[in-house]
Amino acid sequence: MTRLRIQVTAVLILLSAITCAAAGAAQIEILAPAQDDTIHDNSGNLAVAVKVEPPIDPKDGTSIRILLDGKPAARDSSSVSIALTGVERGQHSLQALLVNRKGQTLSVSETVDFTMWQASVNSPARQRKP
Repeated sequence: MTRLRIQVTAVLILLSAITCAAAGAAQIEILAPAQDDTIHDNSGNLAVAVKVEPPIDPKDGTSIRILLDGKPAARDSSSVSIALTGVERGQHSLQALLVNRKGQTLSVSETVDFTMWQASVNSPARQRKP
């Protein structure tokens, strides 16, 4: 996806969030990782924590969708703690969406940018010793 397409998608999601906030809808926020965090994990594991106000009721079909670089990164969940796996090294953007059972977006978090740091396979520290 081109950078322009990602930016256009982000603007559309932000406009949706402003509309939802004005209508008094639930609000969603990413608590972890924090903005500009560097995550050190050679396996690419990332723990995402979100806050929803008011809290969601799984019985009504509302769930949380996590977007990594604009694409769904995990199954929709009613949990406010979501584990991502296989996140590649480099800079990424993360967003959380609150969606209804039809998949319609009810609320959108602000974008959180972070860096996944992984040791190089060529690092002397990772070289096997004879």
